[in-house]
Amino acid sequence: MASYIEEDRDFAEKRKERRWNIPIPVRVKGSLTGGATFEEETVTTDVSATGMSVLVTKELHIHDKLFITAPEEQFEAAATVVRVNSLGGNINRVRVAFTLSTKFNRDAAAKKYIYVFDQNTWVGYSFEGTYYNSKHEPFGRVMGSTIVRLDTDQVLFRLTKDRAYDTHGNCIGHII
Repeated sequence: MASYIEEDRDFAEKRKERRWNIPIPVRVKGSLTGGATFEEETVTTDVSATGMSVLVTKELHIHDKLFITAPEEQFEAAATVVRVNSLGGNINRVRVAFTLSTKFNRDAAAKKYIYVFDQNTWVGYSFEGTYYNSKHEPFGRVMGSTIVRLDTDQVLFRLTKDRAYDTHGNCIGHII
């Protein structure tokens, strides 16, 4: 009998597209049962080309229609709720699917993550010339094709168009 983790990994491998576990600030607009409208600022728990999971305090239902805006990504889309999971404490993780004609693309994003695909996580990101570690602490400066420590100017990473390498030439992640 397969463990829960093995089953989850098997399901992830069968997905149509890759999901990135990155926290993107978003604004969610919609209507509640009864017609009241709401707008909530929150973050994603993961994103893919055709949908995302967001954390919201509102009670939403499958097939509810929403409008998602991600200002840092220069992205907005109509979406439909496809899954709702209560996390307790008045927080729900809501998976939405974008309309068929809309695809999420990080090319316009100012914040670039260093993402480790085989671990399905990010290790840091650069934004406006500063490198932040996974705790969102400023840790380095982007200087051309390198990232150097803030306190010593020691080279941490070398960058190419789509990857980051340590000082020994080992790939530490993809830039998304």
